[in-house]
Amino acid sequence: MFDFYQWRVFGAVSIAALSISGCSINGSYPDATEPDAAKLRFISSNQNSTMDVFDAAHCGGQTTGLLNNLFTANTRRRAAMSVPAPNDAKAYLEVRLQPGRELFVRANTLGSASVCTVAFNFTPQSGGEYEANFRYVGNNCLVTLNRLREIDGKAVRSPIVLINKGLPACSGSNPIFPKPTQAQPQSAERTALISQIVDASVIAKMKYAPADTTAQTALFDKGIEERKQRLGFTLPDAYWTEYRLNLEQSANDMASTQARSLQLYKDYYSNKLGLLDTPAIKELLPDSETADRSKAMTTNNTMLEYYYRTQRELQKEAFSAHQARMADLDQRFDVCKRYPACWQN
Repeated sequence: MFDFYQWRVFGAVSIAALSISGCSINGSYPDATEPDAAKLRFISSNQNSTMDVFDAAHCGGQTTGLLNNLFTANTRRRAAMSVPAPNDAKAYLEVRLQPGRELFVRANTLGSASVCTVAFNFTPQSGGEYEANFRYVGNNCLVTLNRLREIDGKAVRSPIVLINKGLPACSGSNPIFPKPTQAQPQSAERTALISQIVDASVIAKMKYAPADTTAQTALFDKGIEERKQRLGFTLPDAYWTEYRLNLEQSANDMASTQARSLQLYKDYYSNKLGLLDTPAIKELLPDSETADRSKAMTTNNTMLEYYYRTQRELQKEAFSAHQARMADLDQRFDVCKRYPACWQN
């Protein structure tokens, strides 16, 4: 399970290391030198903000500079990006990234009474320009990532879905990427106990419910008609046929995320229980003489959080795939040349 406290600790360590380092202003991450290097702007309104970049060769991460520190000037690290920063961006840095290689990126902030870290996977495209905005919304810190383009002299920001898949190549290399704990030897008794606990934890909202196809078709019709009006020019029937197919595929993918989320939940819960000894498992068995209701409720709530977090990640993946299909469609039919708000991957 994602250990938020652990990420808070190591986010704070990363910021502290920068604060006391003699070369902290621009961090340790070296800009990519490829002529088609991608560029990323990191904007933050949070105190003591850093952005760390990880890959298989740098499991300890590389920092890109420090922003909004009371005792240190903001890094002036820049990458000559063609799209300027927003007018309200008071603190930001820019770096060059190697295109086509997946990175694991982590944004950190250390305030007077809080520490927060957001991590995500990201594969920059050749020559692409991107902008990550790190800020607080309510009590939660979050990152929004946009692809930047300039069309007819205007900056266009297209949102990118963020997914945290971790960095398997670094598993076990350090406390940030710990080695998975080995399961206890299994038996028929343990398997039966685990199955009872997991099955009893499933609530109604987690079970698959088929969509209303009639309402879905009407929604597609309305969406297509509205898009035709917004475009202001005519596209061939082949475009709209594929457009509808993409909508149907997206709806099917989104529907399947519920079943996938439930299966991943069951597998994850079962694996977690498999790490416990048998007496500890029996404490979580509902309606039994050995049950510890407080422990069982706490465990089920933690697992339910995992379920919803997993479902959100799967939904992000499904939308990202839909976005890629739509972007490919608009590119093949030259929609972006005539419509700035076209689909972009």
